[in-house]
Amino acid sequence: MIFTKELLSQIKITPIIETLRLEDISDKEYFGEKFSGYISNSRMSLINPVQGGNPQMYFEGLSKNNKFSSSLAFGSAVHELSLQPESFYLCEDVFAPTAKVGLMADLLWCNSKRGELPPDDLLRQAAITVDYYKGIPTAAQMSKVKDAIKPYFKARYKFEQNSTDKRTPIFLDEKSKDRLLEVMNSLNNNEAIQKLLHPTDLLGDYLPSNNEKTILLNILVKVPDHDEPVELRLKAKLDNHTIDKMSNIITVNDVKTTGKLCSEFDNAVKSFHYYREIAFYSWLLSLCAKQFFEMENPTIKGNFLVVETIPSYWSSVVEMKPNWFTVGVKEFLTLIKMIAYYTVNGYGEA
Repeated sequence: MIFTKELLSQIKITPIIETLRLEDISDKEYFGEKFSGYISNSRMSLINPVQGGNPQMYFEGLSKNNKFSSSLAFGSAVHELSLQPESFYLCEDVFAPTAKVGLMADLLWCNSKRGELPPDDLLRQAAITVDYYKGIPTAAQMSKVKDAIKPYFKARYKFEQNSTDKRTPIFLDEKSKDRLLEVMNSLNNNEAIQKLLHPTDLLGDYLPSNNEKTILLNILVKVPDHDEPVELRLKAKLDNHTIDKMSNIITVNDVKTTGKLCSEFDNAVKSFHYYREIAFYSWLLSLCAKQFFEMENPTIKGNFLVVETIPSYWSSVVEMKPNWFTVGVKEFLTLIKMIAYYTVNGYGEA
């Protein structure tokens, strides 16, 4: 199916404002079964042909098409420490295995009892999930996995049994732990980034700075040749946002890690479609600003709070450009229209 401009213009989206919610929802619940049927920015990527997506991948969902990597796990740790320090902390005494074996260990830990390894079938399933040796490691390779994971599990179990900290510990391999400390030092000492995370209003008073808030919204999408519109559910978990009623400004900040120089981050914005992410979040937040804070036509600002994961761990603020907002809004609306079309028409011929 080729989505022409004419077809896209005929598909109409209407937010159901009474379903709009701006709430605190834990990561476990947000990424769990309760909200698995919702459309997130990440799930939109699965139907975007420019990102290698298609309708089948979208309807299979993130659980089948999720990509695991050490860089993503490291990025999650940066988010947790920078935005949720009240809930997470870095364990500096117990070290996880490196690379994909470490990813397997994270997946397997929930099935471990008293620090013991889970059954071999679960180990092999974890190998498939993280694509360790294409999911078919040899017996010798699996033996090496066990040798690496077993002492880590025993040490982790002992640590958690004796810990009195109510926060969730983050476990990394020793090299990644040292790198994370450098990254966090850079973020915490970057004045521009800290001003965005802890902003003040025109009078110099601190504004409420919100981390990890969730926005939920149902929308109606009218597809040509169908009498009834299809109802879709959207979700977004914003890294950080600020609502400044005095200045009539809403700001969305997104923490990003990069293995390249901050000066090259514009390329990442385009390659990974980060512009769509902030445009999508800003659109939802603008609806919240009007509905919950009585703000009309607020100025919208977006920023990427970027930190390098390579020496010298430089950090920087990269502002959303006006054309990025334009392209991002157009892209997420197009993808939502595609999702609605295939929801009502099926995708057997896609």
